[in-house]
Amino acid sequence: MNARIVLLDRIIVLLVGLSVLAGGAWAVGLFLDIPLAQGLADRIDSPAWLTAPSTGWFDPVLIVVGLLSAVLGGWLIALNLRRYRIGRVVSPASDALGSIEIDLATLATAVARQLEEHPRVESVQATVTDSWDRPTLTLTLRAHADTDVPALRAALNQTERDVRAAVPGIDVDTVYRLHLYPVES
Repeated sequence: MNARIVLLDRIIVLLVGLSVLAGGAWAVGLFLDIPLAQGLADRIDSPAWLTAPSTGWFDPVLIVVGLLSAVLGGWLIALNLRRYRIGRVVSPASDALGSIEIDLATLATAVARQLEEHPRVESVQATVTDSWDRPTLTLTLRAHADTDVPALRAALNQTERDVRAAVPGIDVDTVYRLHLYPVES
């Protein structure tokens, strides 16, 4: 996830959280007859709130607020669900004579196929995404429960060395996720 989106999410959660805390503190204050909470409650003009729906401005304002809320909510959802996929990255070996680009998705697929040849590995899913403003190659392995994990770990270490040899100088993070199937009886 992008750092700016995370910051935006945290600011929104902070504001909503502070609002909920303030509302809760006010409700507790009213219950305990705290003068500050009672003073805030006394400032609310109840007749104005009760007659607002019958005024001419209430419905248009309600429609505008509803539409803006829907657009903002949809935008926030789309922003958080967006996949940050990476296609090609430029090699540091590029110079004025030409550019060398490597398709990390193709490399990830090849690495996944190689790992699928390991005994007891059922499948490997490869993705290349931008995670925290860094290109990240993620390999998710699904293996049987009786897999020799130390041997698989040795294979993953060799795979990591192979990836580094294939993309020298390219700064890419690699993440290996191992999911073991349940034990069958």
